[in-house]
Amino acid sequence: MKKYMTRPVLAVVAAATIIGGVTPLLANASTTGSSSAIKVVMNEEGKQVTRYNLKELATNDPATLNLLLKTQADHLYIVVDKLNLDVKMQTYIEQNEAEWNRIYKEYYSDIYLEVRFDETEQGFVSLTPETKDSTTYLKGEVTDEVTKVVVVKPNGDSIEVVPTANDSFSVSFAATVSATPQYATVKAYVNDKLVDTREVRINSGTVVDSDVLIHTQAVLDSKKGELKVNGIVNLTAGKVVVTYDGDKRGAGVKKLWDGVGSYSVTMKDVEADKGKVLIEVYKDGKKLDSESVDLLVVNKPDKPTKPETPKPAQYKITGTAKLDAKDKEIEVEGEIAGFSKNQKAKLYVIAPDGKKHEVKIDDDGEFEVELSYKNRSYSAKSVHLEVVVDGKVVAQADIPHGTPVNEVDDDKDKDKKKKDKDKKHPNGNAYGYWKKHGHDDDDNDDRDND
Repeated sequence: MKKYMTRPVLAVVAAATIIGGVTPLLANASTTGSSSAIKVVMNEEGKQVTRYNLKELATNDPATLNLLLKTQADHLYIVVDKLNLDVKMQTYIEQNEAEWNRIYKEYYSDIYLEVRFDETEQGFVSLTPETKDSTTYLKGEVTDEVTKVVVVKPNGDSIEVVPTANDSFSVSFAATVSATPQYATVKAYVNDKLVDTREVRINSGTVVDSDVLIHTQAVLDSKKGELKVNGIVNLTAGKVVVTYDGDKRGAGVKKLWDGVGSYSVTMKDVEADKGKVLIEVYKDGKKLDSESVDLLVVNKPDKPTKPETPKPAQYKITGTAKLDAKDKEIEVEGEIAGFSKNQKAKLYVIAPDGKKHEVKIDDDGEFEVELSYKNRSYSAKSVHLEVVVDGKVVAQADIPHGTPVNEVDDDKDKDKKKKDKDKKHPNGNAYGYWKKHGHDDDDNDDRDND
């Protein structure tokens, strides 16, 4: 679908609609005068195209140059025959700034601009409305791929037409009698797919046969509070009056070329959301045309965005614990699922002294700690751990470590118990004691015989 504007720097004129399309408007200018800024040449397809000399436009017709740059920036090509240069303007200037500056300086008089639509685009190439003798005629040209054009009249009725072999079409219907401007919607289809839609203002009622208001744009700079309204009108007009929010300003019409002029109005201390801008055209005190246009607001203040409340992380503690009875230490290691180093989660472990101790967590959510219980008895079956975020316990676990320390004897305790047992044999049962330890009566007899 064709769009007049895509670059952000040109967004201020995105809402402007050029009645009948810019290409036919500018091309028709070549027939209204002998300006040295315009020349008609044959392109490679054998079709006549209009080219505009950059220097002549900048010197003698800046309004036309401004119109080209603002409304056709995406479709402008630079042509310099002396250099055999034929390139898309935006792409070339962006990618070859130094070379462009050189060409601009040395070949300024030889630089031409040409409006050319890319072949890959689909839709309308041009649209030309005209109302005569109570009948509205709408002619246009489409790209090769378009198979059907649908025209929706102001009363809602539709007309369907198939483009000719040379990609043109034409429809006619009775003009709608009205004191206000009327619009037709024109749609281009490739088979059943809608590829382009345009709104075209048609002449009707008290509006003169040849459109007076050709192009209008109203741009409000929110930061400056400044409204600029400008446009292009038929030179039958003598004065343009702009009204917004009760403020009314008049402007004269300056000639662009034969039959076409421009106007510009600036208003200060303006606020948005005060309705549409009314543009009225007068000549000799008689109103010829009028229309209301929406504001295109730029430099809008950024709306504060409400930060989304992050969902609480899901944590899970897993690990192992080992009790070292000899060194009286408990070793605990493991990891926390759901942990991120950017989170403010803390890990605590309950030590044998009953106090909470914070344990360092590495970037991968893993941890390792040794707890001492020297000079203390310890009978717990597991080690208790907790994950705390903003003072709240979000996960906890009890990790078993095996047999508690008070149920385990070390080697020294075993030896001591054995010695104590040996000392406790009863004095009045010597025979039983000796027999239990491998002595018998023969041994006693041998000792007696000796």
